[in-house]
Amino acid sequence: MIIPYLGIWQTVIVQPISWLLLVLYNFTSNYGLAIILFTLITKIILLPFSAKSKKGMMAMQRFNPKLKELEAKYKNDKEKYNQELQKLYQQEKVNPLSGCIWALIPWPIFIALYSAIRMPLDNLMRLTSEQVSQIIQLPVITEFLTSNNIDVATAAANNQIVVANAIHQHFGEVTAALPELAHTLVDVNFNFLGMNLSLTPVFNVVNVYWFLPIISGAVMYLSTKLMQKLQGGDSSAADNQTARMMTFMGPAMSVWIGYMWPSAMCLYWIANSLFGMVQDTLLTFYYRKKFAEQDAIKAEKEAAEREALRQKKAAQAARRLENDKRNRSKTSKNYNKLKGQIESSNPKPEDAPEEDTKEGSNNNDE
Repeated sequence: MIIPYLGIWQTVIVQPISWLLLVLYNFTSNYGLAIILFTLITKIILLPFSAKSKKGMMAMQRFNPKLKELEAKYKNDKEKYNQELQKLYQQEKVNPLSGCIWALIPWPIFIALYSAIRMPLDNLMRLTSEQVSQIIQLPVITEFLTSNNIDVATAAANNQIVVANAIHQHFGEVTAALPELAHTLVDVNFNFLGMNLSLTPVFNVVNVYWFLPIISGAVMYLSTKLMQKLQGGDSSAADNQTARMMTFMGPAMSVWIGYMWPSAMCLYWIANSLFGMVQDTLLTFYYRKKFAEQDAIKAEKEAAEREALRQKKAAQAARRLENDKRNRSKTSKNYNKLKGQIESSNPKPEDAPEEDTKEGSNNNDE
């Protein structure tokens, strides 16, 4: 069941990466420079995913203060806390895994590159197992491997880069002995800045190769510290503990792997960390500006909503006041009208004696 997946892995991932590495080597005629350019190209290709990862991490960093408020509010009610947390995630449109998911994408490329570097006869030169066996059985190759304390029996299966180095050292003799492979073999020169990138550093042997894993770990440490400094913000205790662990775990793993794999991988790791520092700095400032713009728009929108609400309340108050005035005026008019009607229907008391006087005078006249 595993074999078909290995075939897909080779076809979809390893072979395209090997092809690109070979194209870059043919273009530069320098194996180390080809690896550096390969690192740069993959960084550019993966930039959209790196940007998503950076955006997700910065969004979660901005989310931490609200997260702390929820933790303090519902510290004794975990179920309610989880419910409110999910609501807050949906409201703020934040995915807590968004930063981690996209950050995992470069790892398949890293593993595939290791396969391309470690097994160049299979991946770069596309030789069959029979052709590899023919090359290793050549006396000049066997003698070279034996003199360098390399196990001939396992070199073809586990460490073809040393065989590729042996082919480079005796390329003319190999092509003369196997003329049918003259157009298939690639004369790969692993020398870069005075180092042979096909060699693996040895921990107990101090030489120029011994320093490569140390440099790789140091550069990764600086890259991690720079990322944490740029990230800044308010972090929880758990986040701080995770950050401290990652600060040392990544560089330690880089050093450990550096003493197990060919020096070419150390060069890749160093270049990857340096390009990553530049990329992380640019993305941090870019998204910091984007988030500031979003905050400004959000604040402006909230201010406009508050002003609209204030105006609405003021208009409602003005209408109520106008209605009250109108009602008071109407009531006053009705009162005056009613009062006039009452007064007109009931004669004044002082009018009665005058009438009686007039009647009395009339009687006297008679």
